[in-house]
Amino acid sequence: MSPQENAENMSRRDELEALLPFYLNGTLDGADLAAVEEWLATDPAAMAALEEAEAELSGASAANDAIR
Repeated sequence: MSPQENAENMSRRDELEALLPFYLNGTLDGADLAAVEEWLATDPAAMAALEEAEAELSGASAANDAIR
């Protein structure tokens, strides 16, 4: 894989990771939803990213609840 291809793949992965919070809260739809679901189904590293996003979301929820 060339450095340019590697950079493009990392950039796309970054984009997909940025969509994970929206995937988790159910607000993702259309092409973005399809892209995230395909990524989760085909890339083992995607599941680790999803678990990390779930932990971050859970932590943020807990912090918000504590403030209330």
